[in-house]
Amino acid sequence: MRVPIFNAEIHFRTKKILLILSFVTLSACNTTTPTSDANGIKNPHIYVPESYVSISCVSHDGAPYISDFSIEEPIASGPLGGKFAHSPGCGGLIAAGYALPKKWTPGMKVRVRWKPDSREWIEKTTNIMKYDRVGNIYVHFFEHDQVRVVAANSNGASPHHPILSNVTSAPPEEQ
Repeated sequence: MRVPIFNAEIHFRTKKILLILSFVTLSACNTTTPTSDANGIKNPHIYVPESYVSISCVSHDGAPYISDFSIEEPIASGPLGGKFAHSPGCGGLIAAGYALPKKWTPGMKVRVRWKPDSREWIEKTTNIMKYDRVGNIYVHFFEHDQVRVVAANSNGASPHHPILSNVTSAPPEEQ
């Protein structure tokens, strides 16, 4: 007598094992993999609360005319690589929807790109000056291609702004 190769019990067990293996495999793909920073230390992905603010620039005496500029959104406690917000030059406030972390952290850096006069584009990385409250972003341009970035609740012409408009040289960069 011949034993049938196909047995319903074996078929059911095989399907059950394959189903369990599928769930294990798919759930392994769904885990959050820590990223490494420049020192090789693993950091989990962290949610950072943000506020969306506008951007503007202030061109101080001695600075060239700025025809275009862009500023990168900071990534708190991480490498550079955020999205860029763009403005067609200084003068006025651009409702750009710039994502600024609600809490300032030391070493928060951004890249700024700008086109002075008819020269080639310049790109520099700078720290965002310390802020206690979220405010609009102001990019300050100075002579010798110096740039500083502040978050402020008062415009660049206000006496309450962190960098006064009559300053002609860039303040020291904060860490």
